[in-house]
Amino acid sequence: MASEGNVPEPYFIAYFDEAGDPGIKTVAPIDPNGASEWFTVGCAVVRATSENELVPLVQSIKKSIFSTQSPDLHFRNLVEHKKLPVCQALAGANLRFFIVASNKKNMRGYRNPQAEAVSLHKHNYLYNYCIRILLERISQWCARRSISETGAPKHVKLVFSKRGGHSYRHVETYIHLLAKQAESGRVYQSANIPDFRVIDHRLIDVIEHNKNAGCQIADVVASAFYQAANAGTKRWNTEYAEALKDRVASRGDGQYAGYGITLLPWKNWTLKLTDAQKKIFRFYGYQI
Repeated sequence: MASEGNVPEPYFIAYFDEAGDPGIKTVAPIDPNGASEWFTVGCAVVRATSENELVPLVQSIKKSIFSTQSPDLHFRNLVEHKKLPVCQALAGANLRFFIVASNKKNMRGYRNPQAEAVSLHKHNYLYNYCIRILLERISQWCARRSISETGAPKHVKLVFSKRGGHSYRHVETYIHLLAKQAESGRVYQSANIPDFRVIDHRLIDVIEHNKNAGCQIADVVASAFYQAANAGTKRWNTEYAEALKDRVASRGDGQYAGYGITLLPWKNWTLKLTDAQKKIFRFYGYQI
């Protein structure tokens, strides 16, 4: 971590957005009118020097699908035949994507007293946990990539799309707490730890979705995988998420599962998913 008076210059920028409802008190299809069975968080990473390319990229995509009337690119609001061209265009851009997809049936009614005890917003538990998993993978990717390019680990700025119901102050607190725990060797879940050489809790921003092209791209990523996981709905379609494959992060050996795309819960082979629900995860290498 840098000193309080020395905020580092970011080498990368990571944009986050989500699809679905992170609520776990009640969950569909177990509960009538329960929160969505799936919750996905998508992230799009770009080099800071390429940030100014995102607005023209989104504008050109909107123009190509004759969607210039709307003020922003919002995947859920697109008619179905426009979604695939959007994903195909993003798959050709200079970006890297990371996704966490959580099936929430096993978390129904779950509480985390330890998280609540350190003043984290109790309703933010699943959201924060998904962000933590993404930070592990994104920070490791950014560290490895910046070291190979510059010889030293470089910072990544975290930009969140503002949504109702989230306490982003608690997200920042959570990230700061993780950094302190990592520094002292007291990380509660230590199997995989974010690389805090490239994360600084002061390099966090929250922006309205319609005011930021990077967040709109992250929305496409999150929503494409949300739609792919939601088999049984009339809009279920895996081809949008499949089309993003060239930009989804892999470990370097072509392995996407558990890295560029992470399926929760961890013991996902025990999930009672239909073959249709499993399709997108099998496409990205999950043996389920």
